[in-house]
Amino acid sequence: MKTQQILFTDRNKAELVERELELPLEPHQALVRAEHSVVSAGTEGAGFTGLVCEMPGFNNPNPYPMSTGYGHLGEVLEIGEKVTMCKPGDRVLSFSNHASVVKADAVRCALPVPKDAPGERIVYSRMAGVSISAVRSSTVQPGDTVLVIGLGLVGNFAAQLFQMVGAEVLASEISPLRIERARQCGIKNIINPNETDLKEAVLDWTGGKGVHIAVEAIGISELVSEATLLTRRYGEVILLGSPRAKAVFDATPMLLHIHLQAIRMIGSLEWRWPSHEVDRCKHNIVENYRQLVHWIAEERLIVDPLRTHVAPPSDCQAIYTGLTSKKEEYLSGVFVWQ
Repeated sequence: MKTQQILFTDRNKAELVERELELPLEPHQALVRAEHSVVSAGTEGAGFTGLVCEMPGFNNPNPYPMSTGYGHLGEVLEIGEKVTMCKPGDRVLSFSNHASVVKADAVRCALPVPKDAPGERIVYSRMAGVSISAVRSSTVQPGDTVLVIGLGLVGNFAAQLFQMVGAEVLASEISPLRIERARQCGIKNIINPNETDLKEAVLDWTGGKGVHIAVEAIGISELVSEATLLTRRYGEVILLGSPRAKAVFDATPMLLHIHLQAIRMIGSLEWRWPSHEVDRCKHNIVENYRQLVHWIAEERLIVDPLRTHVAPPSDCQAIYTGLTSKKEEYLSGVFVWQ
């Protein structure tokens, strides 16, 4: 069976290519015809530009051609014998690559979603699923002060979700586009550290104490240090972004602050939770997505202002170039397959 798939064929080069999809399905797979897929600018951008090759522990000097994408919405055509989460005809969200037809891991996640909800909105639940791990990792309580650094998709959804649970949120962002769109999403307390001193703003906001929780949502090591130094005694620093680039700076002030103020630094990669319900674990990935789809369908979690570029997959080169090098124009990208 033929499928069209987006591949990174070299650094800074994305192509839509035709490939053979081998059948029959494995017992855990579902055959899904694509409707929409959403781009993760951070993770996929690192693959597109080659930044992924600089990550500690990455030992492949030439990983191209490279498949990409992990937010896929489409219709189930067929299922393997062990699949119980979905059935043929269902509209499902899965963690599949950008392709016209995919073999989704439907035991891991091929979550049925409402058929009447706009696909270009619902597909963003995949990115919100990255963000909700910051809330799940924390001990946030209503009224807690939360600093979110970075208002890309992941940081924006994190700020919205912390507001939903009753926290007082201050966001830091330097991009006018992202600031404007964040305000449209209901995030009102935003500062631009290029214009306002972040430390002074945080200390003024918190009566000199620092925040209860700081969330670094970009993946820049220096900003993790800055977030830590703005966190109060017994507070929490949540690493939501994935640091990839090398950094050289004095880490001692950060480490001393963690030590003296009894601060917890928490990695919140979503895969630290099980896919499905297990004993002694309060949350799981599938139920996170079920909840997020519901909130997005009800427009309690705001998506539409974040959608700056919708395109056919044949425009993949322009979308990835824009997301990685034209950040004052591009905030997010969605591919329309049908």
